[in-house]
Amino acid sequence: MKRFNIAVIGAGDMGRNHVRSWIAAGHHVVTICDVDPERLNKLGLEFNVPNLVADYKEAIDDSQIDIVSVCLPLVFHAPVTVYAAQMGKHIFCEKPLASSPAAADEMQKAVEAAGVQFGVGFQRNFSKGVEQVKRWIDEGKFGRPMVMYSDLLQEVRPKVAMHDRNGNQGPVVDACCHTFMMWQTFFHSKPKKVYASGGIMAQGRAEIAHFEQLAIDTAVITVEYESGDIGTITVSWGLAKKFKMRGRPDRIFGPKGGAEGSFNNFGIPAVKIELFEGEHTETVEVKQPDLFKEEFQAFVDAIVSGQPAPVSFKQGREMLKLSHAVLESIETGKIVYL
Repeated sequence: MKRFNIAVIGAGDMGRNHVRSWIAAGHHVVTICDVDPERLNKLGLEFNVPNLVADYKEAIDDSQIDIVSVCLPLVFHAPVTVYAAQMGKHIFCEKPLASSPAAADEMQKAVEAAGVQFGVGFQRNFSKGVEQVKRWIDEGKFGRPMVMYSDLLQEVRPKVAMHDRNGNQGPVVDACCHTFMMWQTFFHSKPKKVYASGGIMAQGRAEIAHFEQLAIDTAVITVEYESGDIGTITVSWGLAKKFKMRGRPDRIFGPKGGAEGSFNNFGIPAVKIELFEGEHTETVEVKQPDLFKEEFQAFVDAIVSGQPAPVSFKQGREMLKLSHAVLESIETGKIVYL
């Protein structure tokens, strides 16, 4: 296996996941970049990474770097990706793809002009739970059409920048894309129309009061697909501090059967999923691998084989378009057709 040299840009929680999993996948993290020296030094020391820098251009300019792994706030995805592409580096960028369609255009043009590979981090879709439920769907155990329900309930995020409307744009853009990706995988269809209602539940909270505009943090979202299948999610990042109520497990059902469980969770060693077919019930436990390692290996395989990355601009743009359609529906009170 070819061993690639990696520069991880961003030393926060996601940056740590990238450093850990690139190493676990057998590659060499040469450089970590972050503007916070305390955070940078801590992560570098934990994984014994030799080069620690504050300037992403310095990290990318290093001739030994093969892949740039982008773990930054959303507004920085475009400039770092464009620069890395211009320097001839392959790029793996965390979701969401970009802060706007225009920024996504800029990124894609730079990547295509440079002839490098580009991947987007939808690691949750590599879950063995998603794989198991998709297998049941393909076997016809649920029938069609299907309805799927998901929950995502959290208190105000410790990373308060997630609540900035002009930054990471809140959970509809930053988090729901994982669920939208799972629905598209299950339904194997394009979204047809969206209806959503929501607002800002955390309005007035001191820790996010400094933002000029707060992102919508709470919504009930319904998406109808061309196949006739329906996905619905209740999301909030506005719950009270130390609030104990959590979201319910994912549920999917059709005229013949259904399943329940946390299909695309990561960070837990095993997932239990319950299958329902008429009077028959069955509980299946699936072992959960390191999902970051799985997606990195798939990306590296694409580089080595010269094939397109399994998750790239196409999927990233589709999820971004759906997220923005949800926000449009909330703001206008209307159904948005896609």
